[in-house]
Amino acid sequence: MTRQVEREAMQRMHGSIRELVEEAGYEYVWSELALEEGRTVLRVLIDSLGGINVKDCEIVSRKLGRMLDDSDPGLPERYFLQVSSPGIERPLFKISDYERFSGKRARIRLKSGLDGRKNLTGTVISVSGDTVLFREDGSGEISIPFNEISRANLVYEMPGPQRPVAKGKKKRGQQ
Repeated sequence: MTRQVEREAMQRMHGSIRELVEEAGYEYVWSELALEEGRTVLRVLIDSLGGINVKDCEIVSRKLGRMLDDSDPGLPERYFLQVSSPGIERPLFKISDYERFSGKRARIRLKSGLDGRKNLTGTVISVSGDTVLFREDGSGEISIPFNEISRANLVYEMPGPQRPVAKGKKKRGQQ
């Protein structure tokens, strides 16, 4: 499957997939058509306020499978359908994701560098128009135009007290 055919198939399916997921009572997060190890994979990420479990994925997978079988969206005859949650380190795709997760820790990769750096880790502060206000660890607040973000995801933090970092740890055999 060529990249162009893949893009055209996804454009035809995108709205239908979103509609089906939302009608089933879930949040549509993202979908992609990928070629992995010679196999075509249609990957769909779903979410809900209470989180996603295997039964939720099964429900959406069955409905989506029936829809795709009935509509012939231009997929190859053999493909793999994968429905899952976005996980605890959820990717951020839309500007509304940054609004929703303001106050949360995230990792952002920029398209072009900022002071020579493309990878930033810190906290999403807020969104203003199409700009994300971000507090980078150790640097302070920066404004990032949304169209300069290549990809981003939340960073999971373990609840409870943080373990102190061991300083001056002695190597085996040292006193």
